[in-house]
Amino acid sequence: MKYTLAASYLLALVAAETHQVTVGPGLSYTPDSLTAAEGDVVEFTFGQGHDVVSGKFDQPCQYDGTISSGQLGDGEVFSVTINSTDPIWIYCSVPRHCQGGMALVINPPSGRTIDDYKSAASNTDSSTTPNSVSGGVVGSVSSQSSGSSSSGSSTTASSGSAASSSSSSGGSSAESTASTSGSSSASSTASASTATPTGGAGNVLANLGLVGGAIFAGIAFLA
Repeated sequence: MKYTLAASYLLALVAAETHQVTVGPGLSYTPDSLTAAEGDVVEFTFGQGHDVVSGKFDQPCQYDGTISSGQLGDGEVFSVTINSTDPIWIYCSVPRHCQGGMALVINPPSGRTIDDYKSAASNTDSSTTPNSVSGGVVGSVSSQSSGSSSSGSSTTASSGSAASSSSSSGGSSAESTASTSGSSSASSTASASTATPTGGAGNVLANLGLVGGAIFAGIAFLA
């Protein structure tokens, strides 16, 4: 069971998709309608002077307590992980931006469009502006994952280089040892071979001396 759950989780991570939404310029989210699966991430890349706030279709421009980015600077990113395929209606809470048509929908339901929401928003008098960040994180989820992967690759490569160096060192050491041992062995063998004839000649002469002595002793005895 544990392996099945782990495999399912990994497959979900691999299958997850990152959707890019540009906030601005002007009173626009681009695109203003998209479909995202559960586990997908929507990344909002900001232009200056806007925010991302969620609300209900039948209460346009009013915060529903779920998603709020706060106003971010030009080029900053706000990432939202999609936890269900229910519709999410987004608006900009800066005064008059929602009424001016700055809205989008994630997973639009059948029979309701972003144009319907914008039309209803244009008839509202004010927008609710949350005072804290919720429902997402400031920063790009995809770049953080990439950074971790790169770090892991770098560490692996370094370890591989170290192993290669160790292998080269070991090879050099073994080669040196083999060379030294071989030279010493050859030298010792050569010396032993050279000494052998000298020892053999000495033994022959010694034996001849004994034989000669015995002959002279025999002659002296007979005489």
